[in-house]
Amino acid sequence: MSSDVSRRAFLRAAAIAALGAAVGMVGCGANRTAAGGSSEASSSTLSSADGTGQSTESGSASAGKSSTKPLVVYFSYTGNTDTMAHWIADETGGDLARVTAQDAYPDDYDATVDRAKKELDDGARPQISVDLDANKLAGYGTVFFGFPVWWYDLPTPLCTFLESYDLSGKEIIPFFSHGGSASGANSLATLESLAKGATVRSGDALSILGDNVATSEQEVRAWAKGL
Repeated sequence: MSSDVSRRAFLRAAAIAALGAAVGMVGCGANRTAAGGSSEASSSTLSSADGTGQSTESGSASAGKSSTKPLVVYFSYTGNTDTMAHWIADETGGDLARVTAQDAYPDDYDATVDRAKKELDDGARPQISVDLDANKLAGYGTVFFGFPVWWYDLPTPLCTFLESYDLSGKEIIPFFSHGGSASGANSLATLESLAKGATVRSGDALSILGDNVATSEQEVRAWAKGL
């Protein structure tokens, strides 16, 4: 398949997901940091509405106390994963923590496609922003983990997140949008390898075709409620 055809298939997916299975890629699972980058996460999100660096959509558990609410951690580019995350949080009473790249992805699809592939091939770890610190995270036992499948794998900002936060002892429940890789391709295996000490419930993962997310509210809510 030509690179032009591959690019068109990639862009058709609302979540900018790729089709098929990856062959010969370094992948997100490679534990490497991009030149000049850092795996350290800051405490603010690009979605903050008040300019203070505190996300208006993230709640938190009290430091040192166990919360019965889940945490919904997610990365979204087109808005599909964001929509799913809000349905899940609403259905479960969970708190939201959106992960963003500090160097925001461009609005231009071609530029984002090229950057996403280069980051994956290079094993990059982009700097991220997320309103979550170690004390907040410690209060949650269950973490819903959402993402679009990008080039058959996790978006690299989520690799940064997984290597920056201690998820040991937690249950992680994945949900994702895709453009044809309904199984998640390499993404679930990468999540399992990077979420050290956590129990990743890959068998319970929710997979929604990107083009179908807008009409999948009842499916997403029923999935979250049934876990």
